[in-house]
Amino acid sequence: MTAYRQQALACAAALAERPRRRRDLAMIVPEAAKILQGNVYEWFVRVERGVYDLTPKGRDALERWPQS
Repeated sequence: MTAYRQQALACAAALAERPRRRRDLAMIVPEAAKILQGNVYEWFVRVERGVYDLTPKGRDALERWPQS
């Protein structure tokens, strides 16, 4: 697994409970802004300016690669 995917999964895990701001995720994953905006795996959706949530693909990814 690539470091990028690991960071994207960490972002997804943080969003599993509720939508969050990019700046709050940056405390967990320093590259969060780049990952959320790039959305390479189509796991994230912008719900309002600076706030992101998970897509169904993102939730599926967390089931496939659970985070501890």
